[in-house]
Amino acid sequence: MTMKRSILGALIVLASFTASAAAQDFKQYRTTTLDALVDEWNRKTSKEGPGYSFSRPEKLKLIVKLGQAPKPCETDPLRLVLRTMGFEKVLEQVKVSQCIGLVSDGGRAMPAYVQDVLVDGLNADAKVGRSIEAYVDFLAFEVNADRSRNRAILMLNRFEPL
Repeated sequence: MTMKRSILGALIVLASFTASAAAQDFKQYRTTTLDALVDEWNRKTSKEGPGYSFSRPEKLKLIVKLGQAPKPCETDPLRLVLRTMGFEKVLEQVKVSQCIGLVSDGGRAMPAYVQDVLVDGLNADAKVGRSIEAYVDFLAFEVNADRSRNRAILMLNRFEPL
């Protein structure tokens, strides 16, 4: 990926965080499935070695099961992705210290970073094992030597219990 494309992607991410925080307009999210997202990126990165693959960040709406309630998690991968895109200060504006587990219809488990402002609502309204409508920013794709461990770097912006 060229530096110009990387900078453009970073600008889009910054704009999406700012717009998300200010307006909470979720109409621009594209509906897909977690399985389709991971399958697409597994194909795109099939010839890449371990690391992070970047493209234009996307706003996605996913119907998934909550596999794990919010809990503190390591945010270094998220920080690395944002720093690589030139937006390490985003996490000073949008606090993220916890993750949830998402489970696709196909049974694929994937963590997602959660904005701290959503944690109380998730704990009160979302039940492990039940479906939620998850509005996420897809920021990058982590490619591992063990391809079964590849994962999307997702940040939850909104959810609706179903």
